Formats: sequence, C-alpha cells, structure tokens
Amino acid sequence: MKEVIAYIHTHWDREWYREFQEFRLRLIEVVDEILEALENANLPCFYFDGQISAIEDYLEIRSEKTDLIKKLIKDKKLFIGPFYCSSDSFLVSGASLYHNLKIGIETAKKFGESEFIGYIADSFGHSKDIPVLLKSFNISDAILWRGLGDLNANLNWNGINVTNLIQGYFQDYLHSDLPIEKKAENLKKYLDKISEKSGNTLLLPIGADHLAYPKNIIETINELNNIYDDYKITIASPFDYLKKIQKRKKFEGEFLDNSKTFLLKGVYSSRPYIKKANAECQWLLNRIAEPLNKFAVDCFCAKNKQNEINYAYKELIKNQAHDSIYGCCIDETAKDVMSRYQTVKTIANGVIKRNLRDLEDKKGELSVINLSDYKYSGRIFIETEKTLKSDFNAVKIASKYGFTDKKLYNINDIPITEDITTINTYIIDVKDLEPFSLTKITKNKICNENFIKTASNYIENKFIKLEIENNKITVTDKKTGDIYIDFITIQDRADIGDSYNFGALKNDKPIKAEIKSFKIKKEKIKAVLSVIYKIEIPIFSDNRGRLEKKDNCIINIDFTLYNQSEMAEIQANWINKSKNHILQIGFNLKEKIFQTVSEDLFSTVKREFNPDYNIYDFIPAQRGIELKTNTAPMQRFVNTQNLTLITKGINEYEVNKNILYLTLLRAAGIISNPSNPCRGTPAGPPVETPDLQCLGLNIADFAFAFICNEKEMFKIADEFYNPCVCLFTNKTCEK
Repeated sequence: MKEVIAYIHTHWDREWYREFQEFRLRLIEVVDEILEALENANLPCFYFDGQISAIEDYLEIRSEKTDLIKKLIKDKKLFIGPFYCSSDSFLVSGASLYHNLKIGIETAKKFGESEFIGYIADSFGHSKDIPVLLKSFNISDAILWRGLGDLNANLNWNGINVTNLIQGYFQDYLHSDLPIEKKAENLKKYLDKISEKSGNTLLLPIGADHLAYPKNIIETINELNNIYDDYKITIASPFDYLKKIQKRKKFEGEFLDNSKTFLLKGVYSSRPYIKKANAECQWLLNRIAEPLNKFAVDCFCAKNKQNEINYAYKELIKNQAHDSIYGCCIDETAKDVMSRYQTVKTIANGVIKRNLRDLEDKKGELSVINLSDYKYSGRIFIETEKTLKSDFNAVKIASKYGFTDKKLYNINDIPITEDITTINTYIIDVKDLEPFSLTKITKNKICNENFIKTASNYIENKFIKLEIENNKITVTDKKTGDIYIDFITIQDRADIGDSYNFGALKNDKPIKAEIKSFKIKKEKIKAVLSVIYKIEIPIFSDNRGRLEKKDNCIINIDFTLYNQSEMAEIQANWINKSKNHILQIGFNLKEKIFQTVSEDLFSTVKREFNPDYNIYDFIPAQRGIELKTNTAPMQRFVNTQNLTLITKGINEYEVNKNILYLTLLRAAGIISNPSNPCRGTPAGPPVETPDLQCLGLNIADFAFAFICNEKEMFKIADEFYNPCVCLFTNKTCEK
C-alpha cells in the first residue's frame, strides 16, 4: 500500500478573467471559510499557494483576523509564503524575482512563518536560474508544475530538491457532488498516474483556482481509505511529504517541455505594451533608482529612499503575477496593470530626481554617474535649462517648456506659472566612464573622433554599415567583413489563436513588407536611416481564412548608428488596423539556426532548435495536445551566429530556417479560443478581449550587434537601456 500525502490548497490568481477587486471579494469568502475550518478543527491544515499577497489583500478588509492567522501559522495549521506574488521566470528580471521573494519572506516572517518551499505551481515553464534564486534565501526544496515533460516526481534540479506535480495542482474531484464511489473511481485514476512517476509516497494536491476547501474533507478522506486497498491518504502539508523523500534523479537545465503539460508560449507576445512597460519600469527601478540611491547614501550620506523604492517594487511585483504579466487577462485588468506601471515609473523617476538633487551643487560641473557594471563609452543624455560648454560638442535633440528640477524638488519653494522656462535635451559623446562611478566631464572625457559616414544610400560607423541596395537593406559587419544581403525581412501571418497560443491558419502564406522610400540624416554623434515599409495586411482572419479587404499598413523604421556604438538601434512604429494576425521582423543569416543563446534571470541559456520545423504541418492539434513551436522567451537579448538582438520588452523570438524573428505584435481578441488549431483543449475562459488586438499606434524598440562574447552581450544590453545619469556637481568619490 502506498502512502498519499494530500495537501489542501487554493491556487489564487490575483487578477485574470475578473478584475482584482472582484476576485478579492471572492478571496474574502474563501479565506473566511478556511480560517473557520482550521480554527474549529474541521480542516487539519491548509497550504496557501506559495504567495503572501493574497493574505495581505484579505487582511486589508479583514484586519481583525490578523491574530488568528498568526496563531494558525504558529500551530502549523496554515502555511504561507515564500513569494509575494506567483510570477513568471522568463518575462521578469532576476532582480525583480529576487525582490519578489525577499518581500514575500520578510512579510511571511512578520506573521511567524519560518519554513518555506519554492512553490511555483502554475508558471508556464521554469528558468534554469530559479535554483540560484531559491538557494540565495536558503530554500532547498521546490514544488513545480508545467514544463517538466515526462520526468519523475522527485528530482534534484541544479542543486534544489524538486517535486514535480505529475498531474498538476488542479484537482477538484473532491469538491463535486458525486457519490463517494464515483469520487473514489475518478481520484484513483489520478493517483495511478502520479504513482507511475513516484516511489512509495505520493503527493496529492486537493484544490484548484479560487476554490474553498472541500466540505467534510476529513470524513471524505476516511471513506476513501475504506474503499482503497492500494492507497492510504493522509491530510498533511507538503513539508511532511518532502521529509519522506530520499531518492532523487538529477536534472540540469530549464523546464520548457510541453509534451505533457501546456506551456502556453503565446503569452510571451500577448499585449506587447505590457511587456514594454515592464521592461522600462524594471530598468528604472532595478538598475537606476535603487543603485543610485545606494550610491548616494553610501558615498555621500544622502537620505535613504529605500522605503519609497520598496513601495514601488510591490506595485511592480503585483503586475508580475503570472496572468498579469502574461497579458492573458480581461481588458479591464490590463488597464489596471498599466496604471500600476505608471505608478512605478512616477516613483522611480521621483526617487532618481531627488537623489540627483541631493548630490548636486549650485555651481557644480556636468558629471555622469555610470550605474553599469561595465566601462562605458557612448552617448549620454542631459536635460537642463543651463547652457552647456562648447567643449562638450553637445547636440540638442529636443526642447520643452516646464519647471526645472530645482523648482519641482525643492520643498521650500512652490513652482508657479512664472517659473516655467525652456528645458533642452542634449546628447554628448563621452568615453571611458568607469563602472559604477561618478565622473566629471572634462575635455579628455569627450570623444572628438568622428566615425560616422553617410552617403545617399548608406550610413556607417566603425562597426556597422547599413546600405539600401535594390530596395533591400544590406548590412556589413565591419569587424569581420561579413556582408548580409537582404538582412531585414518583415512579415505578417494570420493568427486565429488567443492570448495563450498562436493559432496557425491552414495553408496561410506570409505577407512580406516592401520598402517604399527612405532618407538619411547625419548629425555630429549619430546617423539615422529612416525607412518606410508598406505591407498589405488583411483586416481580419478566422478559421475560414483571411479577408480580401486589406489595410495598406505603413511601418516607419529608424535605424540609428551612434558614433562609438557597436549596435544599430531600431525603432519601429505603425498603426495597426487589422485583427487576428502576427507581425514579425526577421534577420536573415548565412546558415540555418540550430542553437541560440539568450539572457536568462542571472546568466544565459543555450537552446537547441530544428530550423526546419513547421507548425503548419501539424495543425489541428489533437485533444489535450499543445503543438510545439520554434518560439522561445528571452530577457533582453538573444544571440546566434555572431548576431545579437537586444530589445526593450520584446520577449519572444522565433527560429525559421536561417531567419531569426522578433515578434513585434500578436493581435488576438479572446482569452482562450476553444477552437485554437495549435492547442487541442481550452486553456481558460472564452472571454472576448478587444484591446488584445492592439489596434492603433504601436511602437517597438530593439537593436542588433555583431558580437558573440557573453560578457559583451550583457554590456551592450546595458548600453541600449542607457545606464548613465547626468547631474551638475563638484562632488567626487572613489570607487
């Protein structure tokens, strides 16, 4: 007879196919019942989904229950933490996940919790760097689902003891009104499948999304034990299970195998505007506001603003709850997400400005703080009402009327209408800024060499040349001499899927964009090749095909080369008027792509591809099957064959023969399409989501460089995001 450790739980999506506040009203009712049952011994113990935010959300309304929750935790009846929110590990940065776990553990400890499991039951795959994160908080055990394929229940994954939820966390047989004999029959099938991959002890989750505990659960378990002769079920916690497991097989790498569980990889490109806002806010908070604050405090004894930063982190992490960052939510939820991003951005910028205020001198000289881990040479931006010295060779790129920072961030002064003045934004080309340093900008820090060259049909610096030939873009890697003819391709395909999965249309052929016109602009520090593409996109697609009526979509793309930069920076903008389609930009390489290297949470990850795989050959998917794709997630960059693509919030790339694609837009109109040809079973409710179509103006920012050294990839990604802040000060410090 095998022992079954059954833990009672609920999986709590903070917001999804209903708004946060609507789900919270349900949360209150669910937790009220759980606490009452625990207090009255109608429920032995309860595991709360590995995240603390639901308890916080509950106590905002039921604050009088705080002491009861603390007592239940002390008595080992209620288990909370360690994460603040159940997040994703491919769409959020390592720094964000670190703060997610840090805030979660600190909050859980305030309630008296001291034991933690890395419980990640519903994220769509798992980064290989998750064990690094868990070990940094002395967490040695994890419970996972999705992406583990056909692996055993008990593993040692990159140094962490992992339990694979073979049949998932979603098990609600015992919530039904079926007779006990039928419940036993259904549950036994479930247990038999878990048993195939387990030893003599099985872990059984009892619970599902937003569900209260099954009523009369103790009596039900007793009845099941009387029926079974091969299983004995005990209600306990996952900790009790973990103590019993001794033998584990080793596994290294990431978990992105969808052969047994849906990975729903279309979420990497759903609602791209959310991913872009997330990337911007993460950079501002993780890499500018927080390190600048530490720099100001440690080096100059400035007032610490970490509490303000922590508040912003909480707002950011709320947006990184998996259904929120995935974009597989209703439109109202997506609007709430974007509102929180604006909050994060406002706080981060406010903290940055106040730290700069604290470091500035009235008669200070222009200085730069390089917040990168790498030596920096390149363009810096300075916004000021002051006149800059001619020695700086500054290029003015914008002007506006407004209040100066001196007025806005002086608590002893009131900005009034008469204080509005002209504020200019300049670019200055600097060199040799040491990592994490404050440097006064003098003549010897200005790059006076000019590497920019232009003609009627090309722009170049010392690293890259972009040329229009025969109405196509040819790119030269000047370090190696390699020439890439027809380097850029833009294509559109039908997408009859949903927020979770791309949906391939049978016999669909990609529509290619063509160059309509171009122009070249040269400045002191940069050159810009502005290209106008035209592409005819059908205004609607469904399982019957693509409409003949088309939108003559104009895509404006600026390719910018800065004087000292190894990368070509690209901004694309277009107005989307079509529904149910996917728009991608591809980079044509010399050979088929079998392997990529992309940024992971704290390192890089190598992935293997079959470049000839074609999802169209396998549609429609059979019931219960999610088709494989040649798409994959990335943080900021992906590399193959010496080409590195860097993006701001474009997290999905695709391999097709010798072309590496970035997904610029995936327009769909429903959370889960029950007829998605690439997924044989629904993944959520069929709620219509018009805003998921992303109609109107779309903007994408990315870049490419010809580098293959991993350290250089991180360095150039920092450069693309801009690691420098400018101020006027005479202060100096030593590294």
